[in-house]
Amino acid sequence: MSAAKLSTMAILLLGIPVSAEVILAPLFQDGAVLQREKPVPIWGRASAGSAVTVSFSGQTKTTQADPSGRWQVALDAMPANAVGSTLSITEQGLPPMEIHNLLVGEVWLASGQSNMQWEIKESRPEDQAIAAAGPVPLLRLFQVPRIVNHTRQETVDAKWTTATPETALNFSAVAYFFGKRLTEDLKIPVGMIHSSWGGSRIEPWWAEEGLDGIDELSTLRTRRLAQTPGFPQYDQPFRNYVTEVGKWADAAGDALDSANPVPEMPKAPPLLNLGSNQETGTYQAMIHPLVPYGLRGFLWYQGESNNGEGMLYTAKMKALIHGWRKMFQVAEAPFLFVQLAPYHYGDNRSFDLPGIWWAQQETLKVPHTGMAVINDIGNTRDIHPTNKSEVARRLALWALADTYGQTGLVKSGPLFSEFKVDGNSVAVRFNDTGKGLTTRDGKAPNWFEVASLDGDYHPADARILPDGKTIVLTSAAVPQPDRARFAWSQVAEPNLMNREGLPAAAFNSHWPIDPTLGHKVSSGKPFKSSHPNAFGWNLGLTDGTWGNNTPTCYATDSSSGFPKTVTIDLGEPQLLQLVTYGTPDVGSTKTVAISISEDETHFKEVGRHEFPMKKAEQARARFEPTRARYVRATFIDSHPKQDHFDPNFGFLSEVEVYAP
Repeated sequence: MSAAKLSTMAILLLGIPVSAEVILAPLFQDGAVLQREKPVPIWGRASAGSAVTVSFSGQTKTTQADPSGRWQVALDAMPANAVGSTLSITEQGLPPMEIHNLLVGEVWLASGQSNMQWEIKESRPEDQAIAAAGPVPLLRLFQVPRIVNHTRQETVDAKWTTATPETALNFSAVAYFFGKRLTEDLKIPVGMIHSSWGGSRIEPWWAEEGLDGIDELSTLRTRRLAQTPGFPQYDQPFRNYVTEVGKWADAAGDALDSANPVPEMPKAPPLLNLGSNQETGTYQAMIHPLVPYGLRGFLWYQGESNNGEGMLYTAKMKALIHGWRKMFQVAEAPFLFVQLAPYHYGDNRSFDLPGIWWAQQETLKVPHTGMAVINDIGNTRDIHPTNKSEVARRLALWALADTYGQTGLVKSGPLFSEFKVDGNSVAVRFNDTGKGLTTRDGKAPNWFEVASLDGDYHPADARILPDGKTIVLTSAAVPQPDRARFAWSQVAEPNLMNREGLPAAAFNSHWPIDPTLGHKVSSGKPFKSSHPNAFGWNLGLTDGTWGNNTPTCYATDSSSGFPKTVTIDLGEPQLLQLVTYGTPDVGSTKTVAISISEDETHFKEVGRHEFPMKKAEQARARFEPTRARYVRATFIDSHPKQDHFDPNFGFLSEVEVYAP
């Protein structure tokens, strides 16, 4: 090649980049906050096999990009630093990429549905005025856009901003006020990542890894893995499907050449329903791109879209918590959530909301969790209470007390501990009473009820004992009380609180488990149908929810002829004494018999019940303690068709099996 041509080529090459820049994960941008006092993952993409060097605050880490180009290092734990520093990332042979003004402090991820999404501009005027008063220099905000996807994404279109009156206006009010409170108390930088979607269910926020080991969700987990790209349970069948499509294409071509009918194309493996209020999509597009960013903990405000699921929601919360902790590699990260506010969901749903309240409270049994009770600052006519700064303050109390070790704080309102019947009265004891129980209006505690063995509840007179932890209940209408409940209505706004001003949470001494029934052993156990349903109703029989629709309600197929059966496998023989079973308010199910067996061959009937038309109802089969492993429900017959479902479907809301 001539010298002139070489000179010309050199000049042309000056205008061509030698290589693209290193690509960083989306949270590593100017103005970011890195988590203090913990190793900080830094990751991105570069040329496959290239060396990548990361430098920050006196540290230098080097790694090599894998064959796909992905690389990751971990900076050593650092103390908080409110002075902006520069992060430098260099791919070998290329100029460094620099990210500026990074702070080191506390990072929290806030998520949920509309009450977490609720922006400051939609909150009460007092909250808007606080945010408009001026910037919060130590608070940085990161808003994840609302998008769904079937597959796990690597990036989101968002950026860090300093919290100013302008940037805060469209940010989550709960997340903003929580972060603001932390900066004021800790005097260090705080980064709030907000990723929520109004109307979303809990299921699309799951990382599938979180469902592992949760008995109530075992059947659901199997189905989800088989319908989720990226997992072998889906990917291998899809590879087989691709092979079958190739064979079909050859056969179709031969058929066309021979003027014969083209055979039916093979069906692809199904996918989970995509959408924020469906089964999948928000974790993949709105949480996974952030994984495994260093953070301290999580905030969660959701449940309205799952209202009515009762204790199943506890299992779903466990799946969410376990999954996020696992993916972010923070096994003991605090997970703080908001108990739903009172709201009138409909006259026929008065007890749905108390059911999910208790399911949320039971989630407190998961280590390092906290719950803000807000039944005193809601609005029974508005599902979106506007006092978000107080919601955030109550969440922050849990964080300041448990996570940051501040002493002298009362973090929770009174929570039910135990009850004891004494003659014509019931004594109810609470935990988290602070300086003692009181009422916010100075009147006697309200919304307490008692009932006898018949379960017919009546309002109770309530008296706070001098110990400040116990309330004694009596009712002239119930001379021999057996049980008690408090605020057990969707519109309950009780006046009971501790002297620190935090309200008491609802409880029912005999829900979800009546202590007289025994120990439930059927939760999440597998079952087998003699006539499986092909329309998504072959679920829900042992999920803990008395549902009226799929996936919390079970049904057979609609083939003609009875009997039809469904058999629950408890896993091992054990003493049983009671089976509770019931039908939803749909379908034409009539007579159902319950039988038990130790070997799945010889069954003994222990009860049967004829259910009414057009009405949900429960029945009990109680018997002397008997050793058995299998419990079978047999559909004997049906009513004439009463709705749009074929009368040959057999429906069951739930089957619960109890041991002594």
